[in-house]
Amino acid sequence: MMISSTQKSVPIKHQPICCLVRHLVIVLAIFGVAGCASISPAPFAAFTTSIQQVRDGADASLGLVHERARDRYVAEAAAGNVAKVEGLLLTQPDGDPFGWASPDPPLFLKVARFRDGVHRLNSVLVAYAGLLGQLASPDLVSPEQFEQLARDLNANLRTSVQALGVSAPSNKEIVIFSTLGTAAFQAYLKNKQRSSLLKALDSNQPVIQDAAELGASAVRITAMALRNEYNHSSATLAIAFAKPKLSDSEKQATLRELIELDETFVKEISVLRTLHQSYTTLPAAHQELAAGLVDPKRGLPMILELLERARDLNRLHDELSKGD
Repeated sequence: MMISSTQKSVPIKHQPICCLVRHLVIVLAIFGVAGCASISPAPFAAFTTSIQQVRDGADASLGLVHERARDRYVAEAAAGNVAKVEGLLLTQPDGDPFGWASPDPPLFLKVARFRDGVHRLNSVLVAYAGLLGQLASPDLVSPEQFEQLARDLNANLRTSVQALGVSAPSNKEIVIFSTLGTAAFQAYLKNKQRSSLLKALDSNQPVIQDAAELGASAVRITAMALRNEYNHSSATLAIAFAKPKLSDSEKQATLRELIELDETFVKEISVLRTLHQSYTTLPAAHQELAAGLVDPKRGLPMILELLERARDLNRLHDELSKGD
């Protein structure tokens, strides 16, 4: 799905991360007092909150990266680069009345598609975490409800991976609930034993690792595209600056343009680095849920790490917004 070029990024209103951390400290204290008599939903709620914060921060920041890539493209095309204009001529893919394709899509279209895929993937992860929270709560979902939700989330994950433009290895299935994991969760729903939930989380750990790696892989591909655009633009400005007949005022203007390009690139690549770190942290954060069932008094450092990455994304969004 293509994101409209007229869509503006809306400043996000996020709860301060320090408040979220204090909240987590409180719920974890309650968790420790509760002991082993029942499964506390607190770590699962914290896991869900962290992924929600990452999703919102990533979407807002990538919206600004998209806008700035589009603005740079317009500036170069308006300067007489015919090839830039030709890159805007989209075609319809065979058998898809709603899709679009380009033999050489400009960076801003790649970022738009990437942003859509990231939001879809992160929404699947949020829904997965929320379902785990339901499984850990006193009011369990029924086996039939779980089966349907698991099927829906698996289908949504496949759609999000298509939007990201990445593919899984041929020997791996694109799912958020594996066959073994689904069977283990169904067994837990029948006996409601802590040990069964632990087994289910452990059984599903490999596919969470795979899903996170697909997201990280898409981030690396986008980072390469962003760097390629920067390399081309910065080299063009460096050549222009070296022209012997350039006046002092023209040299200053060119140098200022190169400096602004550098500053923007550093911020945009930092967004991608932080999102990549979020995906590489995700499997360990998921594993903490199982570890917490074994030792209810242990902390959640990796889930808190996800919250820190969300804070970084929010900060980068604010820094990018200063250019508006």
